[in-house]
Amino acid sequence: MTATVSHARLRTLFALFAVATLVLSARLAYWQTVGRGELLGRATDQVRSDQGLEAQRGVIRDRAGAILATTVELRSLYAIPGQMTDLDKSDLRGRVAAAIAPILGENPDTLRAAFESGAEWLFVRRRLSEETANRIAALRLPGLGFELEPKRLYPNGTIGAQVLGFVNDDGAGQYGVEGRYDDLLRGKAGRLVVERDPSNRELAVGLRTATPAVNGQDLGLTIDLAIQTAAERALAAAVQGEKAAGGSVVVLDPRDGAILALASNPSYDPGRVAAATPEALRDRAISWTYEPGSTMKAITVAAAIDKGVVTPRTSYNDVGYAVIGGRVLSNALGRAYGPTTVQQVLERSQNAGAVFVASKLGAPDLYSYLRAFGFGERTGVDLASETGGSVRPLAQWYPVDLGTIAFGQGLAVTPLQLAAAYAAIANGGTLYRPFVVASRRDADGEHRTAPEPLRRVVSEQTAATLRAMLTSTVDQGIANAASLKGYSVAGKTGTAQIPSEDGRYVDDAYISSFAGMVPAEDPRMVVVVVLERPQSKLSGTVPAMGAFRAIAGDALRYARVQPDRP
Repeated sequence: MTATVSHARLRTLFALFAVATLVLSARLAYWQTVGRGELLGRATDQVRSDQGLEAQRGVIRDRAGAILATTVELRSLYAIPGQMTDLDKSDLRGRVAAAIAPILGENPDTLRAAFESGAEWLFVRRRLSEETANRIAALRLPGLGFELEPKRLYPNGTIGAQVLGFVNDDGAGQYGVEGRYDDLLRGKAGRLVVERDPSNRELAVGLRTATPAVNGQDLGLTIDLAIQTAAERALAAAVQGEKAAGGSVVVLDPRDGAILALASNPSYDPGRVAAATPEALRDRAISWTYEPGSTMKAITVAAAIDKGVVTPRTSYNDVGYAVIGGRVLSNALGRAYGPTTVQQVLERSQNAGAVFVASKLGAPDLYSYLRAFGFGERTGVDLASETGGSVRPLAQWYPVDLGTIAFGQGLAVTPLQLAAAYAAIANGGTLYRPFVVASRRDADGEHRTAPEPLRRVVSEQTAATLRAMLTSTVDQGIANAASLKGYSVAGKTGTAQIPSEDGRYVDDAYISSFAGMVPAEDPRMVVVVVLERPQSKLSGTVPAMGAFRAIAGDALRYARVQPDRP
């Protein structure tokens, strides 16, 4: 019996074939016209290799051209555990781990566990020394290989660590100059696109396009390696000798605000950041605040003289204390001096005298001069992680604050803020913005940083008067231990109590400091030394002055500054 197909079923089949043919034709037309670019792109992607081209990170140099930070290519060791087999397929992971563990200073069991973790590929140790890499390479062990990676190198070890900062494993700058100028230093990565055959070989006539990498800019710093070394050496000796909790040194050129040295203790090696403590990473010169104590008396006296309410010869009768706002503020050890001039207030560092001067000036004017000198706000230095200290708004002052702030308690400053303020006295009355990058070099050449005067804070006459008063403070007064043979020195000591969390002061613990300028007649540098909790306590200014003397003496000789005294 012959099967018959109904006409309806035939029509249905014909319609389905017609629709399918129409759809396929439309799809083919789409890929030949509208979708042609996408199809070609997919095909090209299957034979195209796209890889990044690393940019070279910029070099950092000191003011004389000495290299402070550069980049080298080092070998990083990686492992492919699946390849750790020999011809008879026996497991070599344990033997590979045992062979390289002594070279890396690692536990063999730790390495074996990593190889047996199931990872297809892993870094064993990144950025090996040349000697270590060569020893491992000589073993010719299966499943191990090397990959070149950039390593930031700091030839001078710990010197300038907080100024420079460091570069992490991802190539990003952290802290200091490395952090602040990361965008300029790292440059811009390029791309290389080539066509390859199925065996991953580059096609001789294939597509090859390259966008070259733009290397990072080289930076020249205001830092002087010799002065930086002297500052760190003297600070470390003072901290160690006093068993202090830490300290900081700033050396500043008052003529333009260029930073010649910034030292912090404790410190760290930027090439071994993993071993550094959080405290060692902190640049105390810009991110540590403290009550400045009697170094602030010079600012109080400068404001009063500039305002015309006192002169160096203005006198009062010192009875050992002053009463202000219902509070009694005493001289150190409660000593009374009798008839006293404003000049002697600085020479003897009398708290009651500072209260007398501030009372003549008044709270509104003292506050205005503090802000004009830059206290209570960031200096704007071109380093990462600067803090601004604190000066409470005038509306929040109690009557007694006029007295305590006059001799440096009740406000907080950074060492760099204090150095910048003293630099204004040193240079004739102009506050400069401190800076640490002197120049940038890129493909277009060198670009110098212009000094930035912010404002005049006192007159030239006032600044000259203060320099003379501070010179007398060193020659005849409490800061005599800062005197330098052959050079005039102007400066002031500071001893301040340390506030606790409950608003009181810590018993028998102090911040000791000295701020000075040399030569006093025509200052070439301002040096601030601050020690935290020296064991000498109230006598802690003596080691601070000793550190100043060592730093200034070395720096003046190095800079070939001629003596101005017999």
